[in-house]
Amino acid sequence: MIKVGDMVLATGQTGVFVVRSLSKNPDMAEIQLFSVSKQQPMEYKMKVPLGVLSPFKEDASQAAARIVKEATENR
Repeated sequence: MIKVGDMVLATGQTGVFVVRSLSKNPDMAEIQLFSVSKQQPMEYKMKVPLGVLSPFKEDASQAAARIVKEATENR
C-alpha cells in the first residue's frame, strides 16, 4: 500500500517521485519529482490517480550511492 513519504514510479511519467499527500475521494496522490542521486525533491509536483503508482525499488548501485552520499554529508 502506497503511503505519504514513499518513493514511487508513475505510469506514463519519467523519473522517481515521492508521495506528498493522499486523498480518498477520489483516490488521488500528490507526488513530487525526486532526485535519487542528490537525495532531494525537485520543484515539479502533480496530482495523479493512485492506480498509476508503483513502489520504487532501489538497485544495489543506487543504494550504495545513496549511502555514500548520506555518510559524506553527515560529517
